[in-house]
Amino acid sequence: MLKVAIIGPGNIAHTYMQALADSEKVKVTAVLGRREETAKPFAEKYGISCYTDSDAMYSTEKPDAVLICTPTFTHEDIVKKAIEKQVHIMCEKPFVLDAEVAENLFALADKNNVRIMVMQVVRFWPEYVYIKQLADSGKLGNITNVYAHRLSAHPDWCSWHKDPQKSGGGLYDLHIHDIDWLCHVFGRVKSVYAVGMQTENGCWNNVSSVLDFECGVSAVAEGFMDITGSWDFCTNIRINGSSAAVEYLNKKVYNSKVDKININNLVIYHKNKDAECLAADVYNPYKLQTEYFADCVTENRKFDIVPPKDIVYVLKVLKAIEKSLQTHLVQKVDE
Repeated sequence: MLKVAIIGPGNIAHTYMQALADSEKVKVTAVLGRREETAKPFAEKYGISCYTDSDAMYSTEKPDAVLICTPTFTHEDIVKKAIEKQVHIMCEKPFVLDAEVAENLFALADKNNVRIMVMQVVRFWPEYVYIKQLADSGKLGNITNVYAHRLSAHPDWCSWHKDPQKSGGGLYDLHIHDIDWLCHVFGRVKSVYAVGMQTENGCWNNVSSVLDFECGVSAVAEGFMDITGSWDFCTNIRINGSSAAVEYLNKKVYNSKVDKININNLVIYHKNKDAECLAADVYNPYKLQTEYFADCVTENRKFDIVPPKDIVYVLKVLKAIEKSLQTHLVQKVDE
């Protein structure tokens, strides 16, 4: 089993701990936190060791890998420390906010025989995996249009999200998921055009992007991270082709009594027959991507599902979207 230490005892770290509770490939043995008052309860809950000093954690635990679940602006220094200790790295998205910084970190890791995988979980999400397989197989025919959205209220469990220098705002923290997945499916982007609204402190939390891919497909993606009121997080992906259309919708809606109803549907609309509800494989994507990392490290395989070059490229696409938001002009993606 791959021995892992989690860095950062926040919300996403709980998600991973619960996902890996019965893993036969990954064993989390410790948590490293900045403050004992947050790290210790986390460690006690899951029966693992607790540290607030990174050198002590590395020397005592000797982990095979770390899973970085800290705020975005801390990633670079934590990654460098793990590389210095020659420990493999899983890092929550966004990896960093700058493509050049990402390239330099990957190069430094390669030089020191350290593996880095960025946890772009949508690439492992059952319904999104299913839709990619449909698109790749040609069963949808010639793809004519693509639409995606990811919408949520603003996080209320921290303040650093409101600082674009620390989080990148909704553009880098939320919109990145759909931009990354679209690039994963359709490849390189020819140009982008985006509209949105910037907050007083500089965050682009409301973004609508049009991506023109080199393969000939165009896509519209919306990422809103400050929907008013008690809006529940929701996602949608729809691809229309000449032979069939497919849609995945995950959303909570209300009936006339204002009772919440959860919709989690994957449907294919055939050209010459009735629509069909599809059943994607049932599994925990957080567990799958972590065990995928473990397999690649132990078997010395490349991270083909989420290669480092894709991480760098998507950051360049996001930068082009940001430039379009600022200039109101179509932008090319830097090579």
